[in-house]
Amino acid sequence: MAEQQVQPTMHKEAVDAKAKEYWSAYFKEYGQMWVRDIPRRIKAEAQTKLAAKELEGSIAPLANSVTKEGLLNIEASFVGKIDGQDARGIATAQFAQNGDLKSFEFCRIS
Repeated sequence: MAEQQVQPTMHKEAVDAKAKEYWSAYFKEYGQMWVRDIPRRIKAEAQTKLAAKELEGSIAPLANSVTKEGLLNIEASFVGKIDGQDARGIATAQFAQNGDLKSFEFCRIS
């Protein structure tokens, strides 16, 4: 059996710590929404959870919310191919403010 290769994830920051402090202080909660770290790892996590060798397609955010504790909840749809077969699915993910993934679920629709 071939060993599954894990693809590295890219981490990008749009603003530095000083900019985050400034906008968060100036606009309070609204400013925090501007500068929050939004992880871009849903597709990679779906591939891992599905134990798929290949995942091609697009993830489109459908909804998001921030809890009182500051956790970011994201719901997204997936349309593409899983291991060469047409597939659709819905993903739900929850991230901490620092970008750590707290929970992830993927429901394959077709």
